[in-house]
Amino acid sequence: MKKTLVILGLTLALTTNYATAKPVATVNGMEITLEEANKALNSLTQGKMTWDKLPADDKKQLIQMMAPAKLVAAESKKTLSDKEKEAALSAFWMQKKMSTTEVTDKEAEDAYNKMKKAAEEAKSTQEIPPFERVKQSIKMQLAQEKVVSGLMENAKIEVK
Repeated sequence: MKKTLVILGLTLALTTNYATAKPVATVNGMEITLEEANKALNSLTQGKMTWDKLPADDKKQLIQMMAPAKLVAAESKKTLSDKEKEAALSAFWMQKKMSTTEVTDKEAEDAYNKMKKAAEEAKSTQEIPPFERVKQSIKMQLAQEKVVSGLMENAKIEVK
């Protein structure tokens, strides 16, 4: 009985993986899988629609919406140098990490006040914009500083 359940479970797992990896369309020969289509639909419809329930016209429209990302990815793989790919990947990672790094309004306001005070002490003639106008920029800068300091905290740097 136990052996039958294991075989049944493996069969179900394998057929489920096959079903989600099943291509539903191609763009210049590149496959768009059922899983990719359902992920896009989930995002677009907040989980209210799946590929199987989608009318044929809407399937074509969805694939046309997904096609540019496939084409851009393929073209970038072909034309970007390894150094450019590394830079793009690093920038993407940094942006992703910064988006999940919390910076409070209080931290931003403290940084703003510190910059404002330094400008006043330096007798800067440049106009200092109001806090609300620069708050998001300051928050982004602080998030970047937090990410970089977190990386540097565990860095083992050796000069030879």
